[in-house]
Amino acid sequence: MSEPDSKTYSAGEGLSDEEMVRTVAEQTDSISEHADVAGKDWDGDASKAPDPNADPAG
Repeated sequence: MSEPDSKTYSAGEGLSDEEMVRTVAEQTDSISEHADVAGKDWDGDASKAPDPNADPAG
């Protein structure tokens, strides 16, 4: 692991606790708002499931 240098900063540096909580809550809401439709186009046929070992880079 490398040592911190002058370009190192803390995540959320300069934000108050309230601003940090609001930021994280907004990001979580954005991600989860589509969770109810994720995978609904899959009919459950295992032969059509994505390959969990596939390289996502293609």
